[in-house]
Amino acid sequence: MDKSRRQWKAYARETLSGNFLLPVLGFVILLAGSTMGGSLASILFPGDAPLMIILSKVFLFILALIMTVFSAGVSYMFLNLARGRKYTLNDMLYFFTNHPDRVIVAAFVMAVIDQIVSIPYNYYTFLVHPGETAEEQLIWMGQCMLTMLLASVLNTLLTLPFALTYYLLADNPEMGGIEALKTSMRLMKGNKGKYLLMQVSFLPLMFLTVFTLYIGMLWVLPYMEMTSVMFYRDICREFRPSMLQEADGTAGAGADGGFGGNIGDFSGEDKEPGDDYNSEA
Repeated sequence: MDKSRRQWKAYARETLSGNFLLPVLGFVILLAGSTMGGSLASILFPGDAPLMIILSKVFLFILALIMTVFSAGVSYMFLNLARGRKYTLNDMLYFFTNHPDRVIVAAFVMAVIDQIVSIPYNYYTFLVHPGETAEEQLIWMGQCMLTMLLASVLNTLLTLPFALTYYLLADNPEMGGIEALKTSMRLMKGNKGKYLLMQVSFLPLMFLTVFTLYIGMLWVLPYMEMTSVMFYRDICREFRPSMLQEADGTAGAGADGGFGGNIGDFSGEDKEPGDDYNSEA
């Protein structure tokens, strides 16, 4: 890889400058869909009976797979924006007409991982009685929070190698879901630490959104997604040397063929990421 976290973020900000509306709307739609799905699950499967809990979990699992197809479409939209191509909200529907099974297969694998690491949390949340006294309830809450944190950390670490999956599926219409997962693992080899640190670097911004009642997340989430796109493009060797110079301050922003407004262009002819899979990322 040729660039640093600072450069990926700089490219992301430059690309999103003046182009925030559709990316924000895309995330609003995703968040609204997830929220409505959770509410619908509560309505359809009320109560805390074991059967209702299981049906609710199954419903949410299936809904999550469907929402992933929309989410992958958002990634496709961000790729188009980053490369200076036409992008619309219709991009969210791209995978529904381009073998959605590929996305569902990949999402299923990651969802299974999430469910497995969440077993302790689900156990304490749904099957362990919180107790009668305040002390017992505090202990129960502590156990729930601890297992939730553990599940989150494990899920992040175990699915980290698959971070590029949906970008690969967008760039390679004939690539299957399992193949995309394997290719992402190969490309992320030696780059997982960089990607993790890039994601962690957004934590201060995410914390600050608390003071905006989380409305600021509508800006942070597109920023994070576009930075991830730049990370992916760097792995795929899409950036030109002139862009490297400009990011390092050796060339002025807006120079011909560089950073100012043209960072979404390919280096030379359009190429598929597969052209560089055998090179060291």
